[in-house]
Amino acid sequence: MEKIFVHCPACGKGFKHEHDTNGKTIGLFGGAAAGATIGAKFGLILGPIGAIAGTIPGAVLGGIFGKDYGKKFDMPRCPDCGTKFQLPESLEG
Repeated sequence: MEKIFVHCPACGKGFKHEHDTNGKTIGLFGGAAAGATIGAKFGLILGPIGAIAGTIPGAVLGGIFGKDYGKKFDMPRCPDCGTKFQLPESLEG
């Protein structure tokens, strides 16, 4: 994990933030696994071929939504005012 210096957009306080992407990574794989499981269960209605066909789109959609949700845990939070904010694109990894 690298530490980067950021400024809060709400109050202007500067602080060091430990930049990592663990939340995004965990969300991606967790969402993909959950989506594949749910897709397979819905696909079972159509039989074994339906279960296979439901697994792939379920995993893709679960991965996309899980990655977006997990990204929220990687955002910096201001120590003074508690505002969570998105890192500028130039600092994102």
